[in-house]
Amino acid sequence: MNTNLSSDMNKGNEDSTQTRLLEAGLRIFGLHGYEGVRTRTLADEAGVNQSAIPYYFGGKKGLYLAVARRLTAAVQDDFLKQALIETEEIEKRSKEEAAEALKKVMTQFSKTMIGNHEANARSVFIAREQLQPTEAYDILYEQFFQPLHQMIAVLVGKLMDLDAKDPKTILIAHAIVGQSVAFSVAKETYFRRQGIQDLDEAHVALIAKELGEMSIRTCSGYSH
Repeated sequence: MNTNLSSDMNKGNEDSTQTRLLEAGLRIFGLHGYEGVRTRTLADEAGVNQSAIPYYFGGKKGLYLAVARRLTAAVQDDFLKQALIETEEIEKRSKEEAAEALKKVMTQFSKTMIGNHEANARSVFIAREQLQPTEAYDILYEQFFQPLHQMIAVLVGKLMDLDAKDPKTILIAHAIVGQSVAFSVAKETYFRRQGIQDLDEAHVALIAKELGEMSIRTCSGYSH
């Protein structure tokens, strides 16, 4: 047998096993929390041998932290890296440019959080970590929450003539981020009020567009 081909096939199997465990972990840990999940459940959900968890991740804790790292990497690739580049040195630009940047960031963030079943699983995992922080929260905070929150605060500060570190700026930034989080974490209420069971692509786009515009209205609705 071609040894290079054999090596590639083995690598592909390893990648597939790890990916299935990470995807299963995101779903199961989000629903039941770290303490509420057994490794057997994770392995069964992923369709792999239970021994794969200690082999690839060193155990359940290692898998849990790997899920958090994979989640932040996905969010960064989806929109955060580009958003940080586009809003760099926003303080030197006009308020009109800052408003457009804020609208764009919140529109993209909203799509990332509510766009599909993967996004729903991310939201549930994140919500659990917000309510019951573990070591994984440090990963989520440093690589996702903090840079996003700081970026929003800078944009809000520009629009309201406030310092980005002002407590009021941070409060408003948090309120703006929370508008999107409400549609991802508390979506069941929205479904019932609208008489629907799921969101199609057009509905997601509509929500994201409105949340982007609301972010600007939120800033204009506050006075110094």
